[in-house]
Amino acid sequence: MTSGPEWEGGTPQDAPRGHGDETPLALGDVPGGAWLARVTRALALIGGGLLLVSVVLSIVSISGRYTLSRPVPGDYELVELICAVAVFLFFPYAHSIGGNLKAEFFTSGLPGRWRTALDVVHDTIFALLAALLAWQLGHGMVDKINNGDSSILLQIPLWWPFTVAVACLWLLSVVSLWRVAAGIGVLRR
Repeated sequence: MTSGPEWEGGTPQDAPRGHGDETPLALGDVPGGAWLARVTRALALIGGGLLLVSVVLSIVSISGRYTLSRPVPGDYELVELICAVAVFLFFPYAHSIGGNLKAEFFTSGLPGRWRTALDVVHDTIFALLAALLAWQLGHGMVDKINNGDSSILLQIPLWWPFTVAVACLWLLSVVSLWRVAAGIGVLRR
């Protein structure tokens, strides 16, 4: 990690990112934002733990397949479901720290207030899209429940990963709205 004139140590969330040496929109500046930041970080840590579980599962299955001719039954299904859940657990945290990919080629020369205003517009659109995706995945989840869909080998019900995905997308929408509030707060200063 690097330090700069505006950031001396601290956490990665305190580090400058995005537009030059400017600090990110901080969720902690908005009421309830610090709690939201802790929740999103905890979910991301759980997602990281799940990815480690999938790595260990793959290693055990591959080792068993080639040494004992006994792979873990349904290892592909388990890794697929675990990784899908982990990815959705990462989304809210990544957005809360401004870690999503941005194309700043055209905006890097703009004044900071303009870039913050564009971030507010971006976060508003992002909140709407995350809510739309959550709503659509919610319909998919209901279909999985009604149809009794399950994985082929292990017969794991396919609706449960959808519940995590839907919850995380709703949380992503909330995080985006909190970032909008933080951005508006910065613009009012």
